Amino acid sequence: MLETINIKDFALIDHLQVEWTPGLNVLTGETGAGKSILIDALNTVLGGKAGPGAIRVGAEKAYIEATFKVSSTVASWLKHNELVDEDPSVTTVAREITKSGSRVRINGTLVNHSIVQELGELLLTIHAQHEARTMMSPQYQLDLLDSLGDANHKKILDKVRLLQANRRELLATQKELNGSEEDRLRKLDFSRFQLQELEEAELIDENEDTDLDHQQNVLAHVAQLETLVNGAYEALNGSDKDESVCTVDLLQKSLADIEKASRFDETLLETCTLLQSSLASMEEAASKLRRYASTLDTDPETLTSVETRLGVLVAIKRKYGPTLKEALERREILRIDIDKLENSQSRIDQIDAELKEIETKLQSVADDLTQKRLKLAKNLSQLVLAELVDLGMERCKFEIAVTKLNETGPSGQDRVEFVIAPNPGQPLLPLSKIASGGELSRVMLAIKTIFAHADQVSTVIFDEIDTGLSGRVLQSMRDKLARLAKSHQILCITHQPIIASVADNHIEVAKSQSADATHISARLLDADQRLQALAAMASGQGDEEVSLNFARSLVQQANQLK
Repeated sequence: MLETINIKDFALIDHLQVEWTPGLNVLTGETGAGKSILIDALNTVLGGKAGPGAIRVGAEKAYIEATFKVSSTVASWLKHNELVDEDPSVTTVAREITKSGSRVRINGTLVNHSIVQELGELLLTIHAQHEARTMMSPQYQLDLLDSLGDANHKKILDKVRLLQANRRELLATQKELNGSEEDRLRKLDFSRFQLQELEEAELIDENEDTDLDHQQNVLAHVAQLETLVNGAYEALNGSDKDESVCTVDLLQKSLADIEKASRFDETLLETCTLLQSSLASMEEAASKLRRYASTLDTDPETLTSVETRLGVLVAIKRKYGPTLKEALERREILRIDIDKLENSQSRIDQIDAELKEIETKLQSVADDLTQKRLKLAKNLSQLVLAELVDLGMERCKFEIAVTKLNETGPSGQDRVEFVIAPNPGQPLLPLSKIASGGELSRVMLAIKTIFAHADQVSTVIFDEIDTGLSGRVLQSMRDKLARLAKSHQILCITHQPIIASVADNHIEVAKSQSADATHISARLLDADQRLQALAAMASGQGDEEVSLNFARSLVQQANQLK
């Protein structure tokens, strides 16, 4: 149940806080006073679309915060999503809209819009007078009917959607494979040519070109390398041709002298250790230089071979790259494509068999879904008729027609259409062809009353659903709203005094303007203010005695109704 909404710098509202009660909350006020902005703000805080245009002119950001007393269903959802507040019976949803985007928090935790929209569906449902027109869509009516189904119904519907998706994928593959034989042969020939070129390149390692680049650089400078490395080796370890003293010999002599000296001064032992380590490093370096020099390939043919191979790889990368990794991947793709093209008829036969199997399953599941929809349609029709009787349409006929289609779609093989005969002697026809605006409003109220109980939402919002109604029909709608308010919190925007008279909480919205600003306010009316407001709604003059007496009679009737 909605308890409070706090709005700052949203649309025309600079700052407004409204408190709500259980039962029927009525919002009244002049046309354009800003009543619908309150509902827009509530829809926005629960994940509705809102961009920078929602920010009040002159402000940097808009802020909306709504507090709800939660049901056990909502409390379980909050716990499952780890969004429980210190008080688990209350939850707060806040949204901040800036010129660069918006952020939503549930009990202080930042969440994405899909999460808050999911919560919104559990908290409330909003119905506007213009929404009645959307009810004329067969798809909307089908979705409504399916939403009343139990868990097994939804499981069957999901199975239909999965099978249909698999069928659509197989049909697409079948269409591709059933291309002309000429196209198949052309594709096969070109793929074979590309694969042969890649296989002749004998690609193994995706880093081969990098390794060869390094090898080419070494081979191109092998003479310099040989001279430099041998020179470094001889400086360290001496030469067989030259008996001059080398670095290792000098280091060995130095070590021998310091070892003798350390017999007289132990502080030289540390220096001995350093010299021993240096000598070992020198000998290891000399050994590595000798081994490296022995591996140098001075054969000019080797360089020619490497450069030839690099030329092959450059050509391959240019056509199938830009790297060898992509070329290797392309080779595997070509092998798969060629296999498909060479064995296309076998694959076509396989797909045909799979399609037959899926279509058999799909038909069976779709038939099962149809039977369940027929039962749901019969039950919902009876419920709607009972509600319509309460709304003054005692002699109305209403049915939900379920028609089998030739083709199965994602929703099955059924077309659902609500048909109605508002008056005796009229044939049953679709809502779009026979229902007036007032009849549509009553049908919608009847359906939404049923779904409000089925969905177990605590709060139901009606935005001018009574537009165009009068007389006994309006009284019937008043009575229906009053009864619904005993089990749900109702928020109702109305211009009808007869509807406003049954309010448990009457809020009047007003708009005032100055030379450079517009201000929207909302106040909770006491008993006297409420009479004045009802009288003004009835005649336009709240202080006339006749209007006041009429308002008193409406309140008296409402009290008797309650």
